[in-house]
Amino acid sequence: MLANIYLHELDCYVEKLISDCSKGKERSRNPEYIRTTLRASRLNKKIEQENDPEVRGQLLDQKKVLQRHTLEIPSKDQHDPEYRRLKYCRYADDFVLGAICPKSEAEDIYRKIETFLKEELNLKTSPVKSGLKHNTEIIRFLGYDVTIHNTDRVVKLMVKGQHCKQRTLKAQITLKVPEAKMKGFAEKNRYGNWEAGHAVHRPLLSQISDGEIASLYTAEMRGFAQFYALADNFPSLSRLRFLWWQSFLKTMGSKHKMSVQQVATMLNRGPYMAVRERNDKGRIREVKLFRLKDVKREVIFDNEVDNPPLTFKYTSGSELSKRMDANKCEYCEREGGYFEVHHVRKLADIKDGKQPWQKLMIARKRKTLVLCVDCHHKLTAGKLPDRRHLLK
Repeated sequence: MLANIYLHELDCYVEKLISDCSKGKERSRNPEYIRTTLRASRLNKKIEQENDPEVRGQLLDQKKVLQRHTLEIPSKDQHDPEYRRLKYCRYADDFVLGAICPKSEAEDIYRKIETFLKEELNLKTSPVKSGLKHNTEIIRFLGYDVTIHNTDRVVKLMVKGQHCKQRTLKAQITLKVPEAKMKGFAEKNRYGNWEAGHAVHRPLLSQISDGEIASLYTAEMRGFAQFYALADNFPSLSRLRFLWWQSFLKTMGSKHKMSVQQVATMLNRGPYMAVRERNDKGRIREVKLFRLKDVKREVIFDNEVDNPPLTFKYTSGSELSKRMDANKCEYCEREGGYFEVHHVRKLADIKDGKQPWQKLMIARKRKTLVLCVDCHHKLTAGKLPDRRHLLK
């Protein structure tokens, strides 16, 4: 919100730049392309009037040569001096501009924006993240790889009663999920080895309920997939989803001393997979596992404000009470006795923590930890030993 308020002047300045830079309604036609198509149209008339099969075959061969040539050259003048365009997109303090112009004009636009940020808004651009790139290079913007996609695919069409061929896609802007982002996400959540595709279990989650494990895994993968819902290579997330799924099965198998196949059979509900558990009222509650096809990938083109739903009303707040009623220390696994809840202000305070109890809270993404009185006193005194030593 603060970025939108402060950078509103930048938006207005770029809007003026766009109006000054834009020129022409469309690119002019390529003269070579016009000459070639005219020659092909003249051949069409000769072919229709010719009755000699041999001469007609020669004319058809000439027409095919001209058609192949039209598929190799652009139909518009890519360097039309009377056509200029400038597009601008900003999210918070990150913005990108796309310009159709010579490199010298693009450098001039870059210098103007850099000067405006420095002199009017007292802001400096990052030399690492800023610069000029050609449309053949990959641009990383908001976690997406912005690329230009070209294909040689040709389709047959009927134009004014004549058969012709046309290119299907040239210079199409596409958004892609960077493989480095998928690899980093898998390593961050300890799903396993990305290159080898070997999943591992997460032992720190063995002390929480099956529903919480399923909810944790589902929330992680859903958030990542929904962020990249606009990517053109969205199906490539299936590789990450497979590693995520295997890690979940192995985590559940490690907790229940079962094989991966046995866990998968236990969770199978036909068209979907889900964990079933009973709530406080004795009713069976299902926690469905995430599927890539559940992500809505419709592109929204209107200007309506995206109001996030109030999800707090859907939470029962009973997970902590269930953990307290389990009558079991989540660190040393001691049962019976008195228990206390240790909590931190926010997980960011312990994100770099080296203590075992800190790693346990980070892995579970919980700011609370149910401990027995002895463990809680040792923790506050800074003398809590390693969890593996207590479990011996």
